[in-house]
Amino acid sequence: MKSKKLFFTLVLLIVIVLCLSSCLVQKPLSIGFVASLTGSTSELGVNGRNGLLMAVEEMNAAGGVNGKAVEVVIKDDQNNPEVGLAVDQELQEAGISFIVGHMTSNMATLSVPFVNSQDMLMINPTMSATTLFGQDDHVIGVVSPNSDQAAIIKESMVKDSVGKRVAVIYESQNLAYTKTVKDGIAQDIAPVGGQIIYEEAFLASANPNYLEISQRVLSTQSDSIVILASSFDAAMFCQQFYKLNNQTPIYLAAWSMNNDLLLQGGAAVEGVTITSLIDLESQAPAYMAFRDNYLKKYGAEPTFAAVYTYEATMLLLNTVAETANPNPEKVKQAILQKGIYPGLQNEITIDGYGDASRTIYEYVVKNGQFTKAE
Repeated sequence: MKSKKLFFTLVLLIVIVLCLSSCLVQKPLSIGFVASLTGSTSELGVNGRNGLLMAVEEMNAAGGVNGKAVEVVIKDDQNNPEVGLAVDQELQEAGISFIVGHMTSNMATLSVPFVNSQDMLMINPTMSATTLFGQDDHVIGVVSPNSDQAAIIKESMVKDSVGKRVAVIYESQNLAYTKTVKDGIAQDIAPVGGQIIYEEAFLASANPNYLEISQRVLSTQSDSIVILASSFDAAMFCQQFYKLNNQTPIYLAAWSMNNDLLLQGGAAVEGVTITSLIDLESQAPAYMAFRDNYLKKYGAEPTFAAVYTYEATMLLLNTVAETANPNPEKVKQAILQKGIYPGLQNEITIDGYGDASRTIYEYVVKNGQFTKAE
């Protein structure tokens, strides 16, 4: 009899211990990451994913978010708004209410209304279409609007004594980005007597004829050429202009600013002027540490997508950690209330709409490297 009592007592103690242990082990904090990881725009998504994973690893190594490990569910939106909406829905159905992404501005068309309707919170690393700014929504951004990039391109043209007759080539799948940059350039050069005399859109996924488009652009005898496209497509156009002995200066927006432009473009991108969302020469300690770790982990220099997605992820996770009983609305309000956050290179200022203001830089390709413009 005593043995039976002892046995049941031991069983009860084991059950109690197991129950207490399960209570002490906290469920992980799950966040979503959505970007184009395949196709012609994948360099943004892949680099962004790399930056996010570094942030998550860093946070988990420091004990997680209030003792909770951070887990990431990664989805490929294929740079297709309908696919993007579908994977956002999958995340919501899985109980995930915080998303880092998307990476290209065209994805906002369906995803932002969905996030708003479900009271989720999206931290936006690189969607910079001007139309996304000044909106009271469930999106917090760490990137400046396209109008800032357009202003830098206009200033570069004026400095180079061109910009009176501008030809523009722009990708049409990411029209939310390319059109707002194009329209911003047209608006900025008008007061100084400039105008866009020719523009042509192309669809990156439709195997564009880079040579024929380049020939049509050169036939206009413009004094400057602007290419608004991914690094791969920009490099392909530069290759054609190089073969055609083009002497007209070429300007690129920040979408093209990554290592693939140099690798794919080679000598053809020599002398090209490009806007940059990061300072490649920054000596800020936080950036230097991030850069060293990124090089060790991925064997390549971090791009703006990697930097901005790291910053977006740290902004989210640190705010969740500092917010009592965090939910998307509380985290959003906490971010808006604080307003100023440390970035890897400089401060990030976020206004009452959740929109960021950042410094934008200008680079020129010299000797196969990005060199800060003088």
